[in-house]
Amino acid sequence: MNKILRLTFLSLSVAFFATGCSDEKKDNASNESLFNPVFNEFMACEKGPEYSSENLAKMIADWRAFPFSEELLGAFFHNPINEQNTFGPTAWWELEWTSKEAADGAWEQWSNNQEASGWSGKYSNVLVCNEEGRNSWDLIYPISVDLFGEPNDSGYFYSQYWSCNYTNDANRKDMENFIPTHKAFIEGSDLEDTGYHYGVYFDRRSEDASHSNVETSHLWAEWARSPQSMDVQNRNFANNGQSTFEVFNEIGECPENPDIYDSWVLYLKDKPELVPSF
Repeated sequence: MNKILRLTFLSLSVAFFATGCSDEKKDNASNESLFNPVFNEFMACEKGPEYSSENLAKMIADWRAFPFSEELLGAFFHNPINEQNTFGPTAWWELEWTSKEAADGAWEQWSNNQEASGWSGKYSNVLVCNEEGRNSWDLIYPISVDLFGEPNDSGYFYSQYWSCNYTNDANRKDMENFIPTHKAFIEGSDLEDTGYHYGVYFDRRSEDASHSNVETSHLWAEWARSPQSMDVQNRNFANNGQSTFEVFNEIGECPENPDIYDSWVLYLKDKPELVPSF
């Protein structure tokens, strides 16, 4: 973590992986967490021989015509910039839900929908995503998506994700306790007009997940309006975040370089009029 600290699509998003980001929420029902997590799923996707920005736009337009579950908060697509990512050279479709139970119910309806099956077949030469091998996470958003400016009207955002692990017998609770320290640092930083925001994904992958073999306890994800905007935060962390990093270093370790993606918002429940421009 030279500062995500991309999940992305997969952000993926997210996203908003990269990215359908929500405001900070206090957990009044439990003392287990300072924040209410949302439930996220990343589907690994393979590009077909007819993959192009134009065909992807048609595919997503047809997908957006389906009636969505009220429990779907957002969807994001993450296209890898580098081939040598921790999770491999795969693209990711990220879905953000109110809960795992809501996601499971929506997927059951989708799997029994003949029109949905027809849509998948129609675009199988554009993009095929591993629905059954979904990778599950709990996602915490420490800051609002618009704290440092509104996202792009095109739905585009730049993502960087670190695949991290606990150290010194630390656990999720220790990482959650660290988040307010990092949040205070970010909120005191000069990041205006970058659209910067970030999230922490805690592992909930099952043995059936497509990438269950990748050893990581949590993903640290960062999102911004552009690579140039992300560079502003990268420099900010390098120049001003050393004391914060020293606290993090006691409980977690991440690779030096993140996985990086071009990402788009595919759907936001709170902003349904936003249509991605690839």
